[in-house]
Amino acid sequence: MNKLFTLTLLIVLIIAAVPAAASDYVQAPRPTAFRGITWGTPLSEIPGLAPVQEPGFKDTYFKRDEPMTYGKAEITSVAYYFHADKLYRVGIAFKGRVNQFFLKDMLMQRYGAGRGIGFRYGWMWPDFSIELNYDNNNDTGSLYYTFEGSPQ
Repeated sequence: MNKLFTLTLLIVLIIAAVPAAASDYVQAPRPTAFRGITWGTPLSEIPGLAPVQEPGFKDTYFKRDEPMTYGKAEITSVAYYFHADKLYRVGIAFKGRVNQFFLKDMLMQRYGAGRGIGFRYGWMWPDFSIELNYDNNNDTGSLYYTFEGSPQ
């Protein structure tokens, strides 16, 4: 009888955990592109990209004419990351708490509250994530869009 109770309790807990785990995902549709460039686009199809010339930035590119605003935020740089010659990640750097607020507000309006721990916020989908970080000591932050699925 004790084994039956334990097994029943385990099954109930597993069933209860599945919706809880699924609720970690954002319900709004994930971004399909960044500034008009669809995730998974081949490097050769994106005009105006130049490779980052610093060590440790293999397969990382930037645009010389990149607008230095994103929503209401003023940003300092945008990096385009490629894997197997396909766009899979974009990183945005910024300075100042005000810009962190503008970015966080924009993301919350589009995708909901997300998850936050301190100055780190995130939004997750099964094949995509958005991560907003802020370093209070250095007054700098980053925003990463990361595509983890297969190109469409």
